[in-house]
Amino acid sequence: MSGKTVNHRYIPGIDGIRALAVLAVIAYHFNFKWASGGFLGVDIFFVLSGYLITSTILPLKGNRLKVGLGEFWIGRFRRLLPAAYVMIITSFAWATLFHKELLHTLRGDAISSIFYSSNWWFIFHKLSYFDSFGSPSPIKNLWSLAIEEQFYLIWPILLMLGLYLVKKQSKLAIFIFSGALCSAVLMGILYEPGADPSRIYYGTDTRSFELLIGCWLALVWPMKRLSSQKLSTDHVNKLNAISLVAFSIFILSIIFVNEYQTFLYRGGMFLFCLNAAILIACVCHPISILGKLLSLKPLRWIGSRSYGIYLWHYPIMVLGTPVHEIGNPAYWRVALQLVLILIIAEISYRFIEMPIRKEGFRSYYRQYLVVNKDKWGSFSFTRKISTVLVSLFLLVFFTGMTGVIGKEQTESKESKPTEIKINGEEQPSKHNDEKETTESNSSNVEHEKTETSPQADKEEPKQEENDTTANSNESYNGILAIGDSLMIDIATSLHNIYPNITIDAKIGRQVSQAVQLAPNYASFNESNKAVIIQLGTNGFFTNDQIDSLLNAFSNADIYLVNTRVPRSWESNVNSTLQQKAQEHDNITLIDWHSVAINHPEYFAPDGVHLEQKGVKTLTNLIQQTINI
Repeated sequence: MSGKTVNHRYIPGIDGIRALAVLAVIAYHFNFKWASGGFLGVDIFFVLSGYLITSTILPLKGNRLKVGLGEFWIGRFRRLLPAAYVMIITSFAWATLFHKELLHTLRGDAISSIFYSSNWWFIFHKLSYFDSFGSPSPIKNLWSLAIEEQFYLIWPILLMLGLYLVKKQSKLAIFIFSGALCSAVLMGILYEPGADPSRIYYGTDTRSFELLIGCWLALVWPMKRLSSQKLSTDHVNKLNAISLVAFSIFILSIIFVNEYQTFLYRGGMFLFCLNAAILIACVCHPISILGKLLSLKPLRWIGSRSYGIYLWHYPIMVLGTPVHEIGNPAYWRVALQLVLILIIAEISYRFIEMPIRKEGFRSYYRQYLVVNKDKWGSFSFTRKISTVLVSLFLLVFFTGMTGVIGKEQTESKESKPTEIKINGEEQPSKHNDEKETTESNSSNVEHEKTETSPQADKEEPKQEENDTTANSNESYNGILAIGDSLMIDIATSLHNIYPNITIDAKIGRQVSQAVQLAPNYASFNESNKAVIIQLGTNGFFTNDQIDSLLNAFSNADIYLVNTRVPRSWESNVNSTLQQKAQEHDNITLIDWHSVAINHPEYFAPDGVHLEQKGVKTLTNLIQQTINI
């Protein structure tokens, strides 16, 4: 996501590739259905970074780098750090003022981002790229910049050693490509289908093949040697045909690939990056028609500001979008956010990135940041406003970092139970407080129903007046409920309706974990038993995994509760569950999504877990479906 590099010829088509890549990432984060593979735009940036950086410092001959290490590192720091630090401080200050619920996670994210280690921070704290609840961390997109910065620190040294030891660049290219293969193989080995892929998604080791493919390309296709001279018409036509194929693969991947495909992590991403290298190689050649098309001014403008656009798009989206809209964007809000993203990226480009890149830190500091009280009166209005705002944002930032604000949110999160098991008996003592609170709320269900409006009564599933606990239990000799944190939310309410129900729920439970749990409840695999499965809140699952779980209860009546979760996998999960209900006579779909989609009041501030009204509605929906 870096901007133009120095010491090589400027190729306008590269800015066009940057523009398409950053637009793909934005479309993915906005959860546009036609951009399910938009996250691959980051892969394009990685390959580009490897190619451009290696081309910048690679000597035409010999084994001495063209740019000194100190000069290179200072140039990278000038290019990346200032704009990123401004974004981090601004986002944190904004969250301190208006989104205090984010501070308990944002503090660690901010510190790790400042030191460009956020990707490993997210790994060790098990923060998923795909599934964090509530509003995600507004600076989570900096994980990719952390990988790039780690690459910038290490790669010049490795390249210098490689040139010294291997001598010939052609042989060095083989070693680099072999390193890329090893990284891709490691990704495939560590990947577990149906599990959260964030360890391999964030890992520097498992993503370095993308950067190394770009480095390899710089050795086998040096941009300094590309020329339109002495090329036959046949060669020109072949290059343009190859560029068209590579570009088509790129576009089709953005449209049809999604993050749940096993193939993606077991070779697919590697192949995509090879295709990206071919695309970049073609666009960089002077005779490329595609290169000329990607040099159009709008694309060049976006591409030259792609770093600022990438930096700012995520905090603007997260901090400017209500939780219940995440995964279901309102297009008027998207339009406003896009305009704001482009405006702030332009300001960042003109007043932060380019001045520091050209003048250096010291000159910029003296010109823009040092305030002389004797000259205050001569400052322009804009300079005065910006000086005051910078001071205020820094003050709020350091206040928020002290931990004084947001402490109560952390304490409330830690008080919630993480696991619950009910076997027709009292809940474990460690959950007694939670149980008493929920039971108290459940006792007010009938009273609440008398207070709801007629319209609300039409929208919410209701218990029939003549329903009794006895009638609810007549059809089944036993009921089993397996679920995740939503099942914990409704556990006591379900237990009140079905006193002999068996409930096994755990926060963060995936379908793959439920498959391992199923043999413990083999006694429920009988025709006179019912099994309620409420999973999918925490991520997608493979077809084989859900089939294994369903087959474990093939003789029972199974009730699948679909999901309303403000995340990108919601539609995939619900589509799969609906398909399974249609395929099997003993499976019934409980359509929680349709009931809850227009009722954000059912949910806690994280947009996933339930308030008491949501508990009542979901419980009634389950009871109503079972009693049909």
